Amino acid sequence: MKRGLLLALIILITVSFSGCISNISEINKLSGDINQHLKKGDEYYNEAAEDVNNYRLDSALEKCESASSEYNAARLLTSEAMAYANELGDQVFIEYLKLVLAEIDAKLNATSELKNAIQLLNIDEITSANNSLDLANKFMYQAKDYERQREELVNKNPQKFNI
Repeated sequence: MKRGLLLALIILITVSFSGCISNISEINKLSGDINQHLKKGDEYYNEAAEDVNNYRLDSALEKCESASSEYNAARLLTSEAMAYANELGDQVFIEYLKLVLAEIDAKLNATSELKNAIQLLNIDEITSANNSLDLANKFMYQAKDYERQREELVNKNPQKFNI
């Protein structure tokens, strides 16, 4: 009788523990994909900003669309990772992913303002376009601040992030 209870307890612990490992590995896998989408989104955004500076507005608009697509893909994957983190109940991962979502939202807002500026430049609304460009820059500064906070969290918890 004791043997059966002990065996059941060991199986229960093993299954619970393997679920935790599985969730962590899923979060780690998704993190790589998220970072790739963020990197590509940033590249497109920077190219769009350069195109705006050189008044290549059609090209800038296309690159904004590509940046938005990359940021939205990152957001979708981050939401999926958040579900794993919530299931795991790990507050460090949850906080990290909240910062990633905030960063992505700031980048999406910046991209939206850049698109708006492009459309305003197309109709020679220079003052309004400059206001949108200022907002885009502010959103990107916010995104950088969230990124800095993420890096601090990683540095405080190196065992969680394999650094």
